[in-house]
Amino acid sequence: MNISEIRLHAFGRPCHLVVDNSDARGEELLALCQRELQRLEHKFSSYDFESITSRLNRDAGTGGTVPLDAESRSLFAYISVLWEESKHLFDPTTRVLQDCYDGSGSLTATPEQLHQILTLVGWRNVVLDEKGARLARKGMLIDLNSCVRPYALDSLRKLLIKSGVSHAYIEMGQDAATIGKQPSGANWLTGVRVPQGSRAAIVRLKVNHQGFAVRGDFEQALTQLGERFGRALSPVDGQPIPGLLSVTVVAENCLTACSAASIARLKTEVTGLKWLEKLGLPWMAIDRQLICHGPLAPAR
Repeated sequence: MNISEIRLHAFGRPCHLVVDNSDARGEELLALCQRELQRLEHKFSSYDFESITSRLNRDAGTGGTVPLDAESRSLFAYISVLWEESKHLFDPTTRVLQDCYDGSGSLTATPEQLHQILTLVGWRNVVLDEKGARLARKGMLIDLNSCVRPYALDSLRKLLIKSGVSHAYIEMGQDAATIGKQPSGANWLTGVRVPQGSRAAIVRLKVNHQGFAVRGDFEQALTQLGERFGRALSPVDGQPIPGLLSVTVVAENCLTACSAASIARLKTEVTGLKWLEKLGLPWMAIDRQLICHGPLAPAR
């Protein structure tokens, strides 16, 4: 199969790009994608010192405003919609809560410390006006990487389509976006890990000319008093949310898939499953008893 591909890291995640090279433009197209990824990383990534995210975090509570261009405003508007749609559970300002837990997911902050840190949580404290954006309270932190990653994949997909590409696969972490099928006519497949007894198995899903996103990891679940919890933290009390451990969604683009998976994972189990059923998109969810649900779930 005549393809060009490259593996790299972007936004702190492994990235895999595959493009059709039948017209000998593969290397040129990969370079185009790399430049776009670098642009978006420099602009939005929390790992870049000069990004909008890093500047907002440094200037939190000082009254300093970070200017936003049209692209940035569009991204912030998208996050605001997710915040409203999730009834304020989707909240990038919960980044500060991660410092209250150790690597195993055990709470290290005292109740008093947690209460104080919760005063720094709330997307409503991200001020957006004609001048730009600012964080109202000193000590606030935001992390936009989980939103920018699917946006970046869709941006690369649009860039390649505009360049006349008919076959491509773009993957970053647990997100993916594709154009057409493989040049050979085979399906683009992506793997999702699912529980199988005491082990994990891999389900292969077709993602031709679609977007794909997974939120949550059942293998990294926390155990508290004999119950499993995902790693998503509530902006209300700072505790792990008793919701679905993992949600997979396939949609027309990566950002739509990410939005659906993110919101479903932040709801309680029953509410999240009902919400996914109403969407009409292909999906799979793993609950706290390690049972798979949804049209993409493997047959029991």
